[in-house]
Amino acid sequence: MGKFATASNALDRVGDRLNQVRRLGLERHLRHHEAVRGAEVKLGDRWLVNFSSNDYLGLAQHPDLKAAAIAAVSQYGTGSGASRLVTGSSHLHHQLETAIARWKNTEDAIVFNSGYQANQGDLVGLSKGGDAIFFDSLSHASLRDGVTLSRAEALEFPHNNVEALEALVRSHPSRGLKLIVTESVFSMDGDLSPLAALLDLAERYDCLLVVDEAHGVGVFGQNGAGVCAHLNLKSPRLIQVGTCGKALGSFGAYVACCRPVADLLRNRARSFIYTTALPSAAIAATHAAIALLQTNPEPQRNLWRNLKHLRSRLNLDLASQICPLIIGDARRAVEISDRLLDLGFWVQAIRPPTVPH
Repeated sequence: MGKFATASNALDRVGDRLNQVRRLGLERHLRHHEAVRGAEVKLGDRWLVNFSSNDYLGLAQHPDLKAAAIAAVSQYGTGSGASRLVTGSSHLHHQLETAIARWKNTEDAIVFNSGYQANQGDLVGLSKGGDAIFFDSLSHASLRDGVTLSRAEALEFPHNNVEALEALVRSHPSRGLKLIVTESVFSMDGDLSPLAALLDLAERYDCLLVVDEAHGVGVFGQNGAGVCAHLNLKSPRLIQVGTCGKALGSFGAYVACCRPVADLLRNRARSFIYTTALPSAAIAATHAAIALLQTNPEPQRNLWRNLKHLRSRLNLDLASQICPLIIGDARRAVEISDRLLDLGFWVQAIRPPTVPH
């Protein structure tokens, strides 16, 4: 009886925590769409205009990416079979990393299985106890988790406040490695980081600068190479993290950096070492997406034309393709999202803890 009573109590606690989420109006449910047609998705028997996808350029449906994925599966199969450091690293992985480094104008690049794993992997792989990580207050959850797992001293600075960051760096001298962590385009607010000023600060105070380009890649810069490319930033201190599952229309992620950083990550980044390598289809599709962006600027131009139109119709001053409409109340946001769904638009309500209350 004791064993069953303990299990019941544990499940009761789980139920209590779920009920608390429900009381706060923060419970989430999955919606399963059945088909995709350009910028539309089929939900049940209705086609909806999708305003919440990160497939900013529509490349996930591009015939070049589909053909590349199919050809790779025919040659390499559907799974990689092992981690990269065992037998899972194919010639396709090497080709993609070479292409990313050339595209991002860095010495080297290393492919990860997701943006979440890349952000955790580079922070954990680079730092340890005795180091210091200075991170923007609106940094993505994956960056925050990476900071926590790294065991370095975690120091948060106010969003995009370079002066406050400099004061923090000065007041926390470290004998170890110092990292500044930010995003190029912030995923919820859509604003841009002052990257040039942050890189200058990193140079002056002997820091590395880690930039999450998840929402900058494919959108900004020549050939969609990101905000760092748009600003013409180049330094061995600059570490660019990007995802392949947003504007590149595929799956996976990468860290583009100088060669010593890449070599250290291959040896210390646990989310790289202890996971099965990405399958051939994802690798080949990403490679095809990068090749397409370097030869065809039209998808990127079309996105900015659409954004200009949306700005004018909604009378919004937008810095990027991310268009936040701040409602201020979680339940009200859900109500508005549901109403838009009735009108044929999938505009997802984003609630705490993803955004502040």
